[in-house]
Amino acid sequence: MSTLERWFSGALVLAGLLVVAALGIHRYGMDQYGEGYDAAVEARAGADALAVAKRVDDNTKVAARQAASNATITEKKHEELQPVRERIVTQRVYVGAAVCGDRPASPAEAESAGSGDGADPSRRLVREDVERDLVALKLAVEEDLATGRACQQVLRDEGMVP
Repeated sequence: MSTLERWFSGALVLAGLLVVAALGIHRYGMDQYGEGYDAAVEARAGADALAVAKRVDDNTKVAARQAASNATITEKKHEELQPVRERIVTQRVYVGAAVCGDRPASPAEAESAGSGDGADPSRRLVREDVERDLVALKLAVEEDLATGRACQQVLRDEGMVP
């Protein structure tokens, strides 16, 4: 074998060793990276699990506080609405300036000797369907107003508004 052949075969062996060494170093780096990555993923999963558990606990406490507030609002609303509801339902609705708006309310005229038991046209009951709708409207408005007042009171009680 000539010197050139020996030198060439030595260079070839050296190149082969360098390739094997580079592949080994790369493989070692990948193993190290994989272990580090797996450890980081595991640490992150643990931290996420703790954060989720804490958030669930916080949400449970907030939900309990909101349920208590809702119960207070409902209770106060019903207490305020009961006498109003009774008054609205028991009062009859009469046709007059307040309902029709087409003419001012006039005082009832004194009956003449020839008039008898006729109905007073200036003050008569409205039809049942109209009365039902008016009562429902009054109840809905009163309920909404009472709900608003009860909500405001709970917000004041909890220190959310001055």
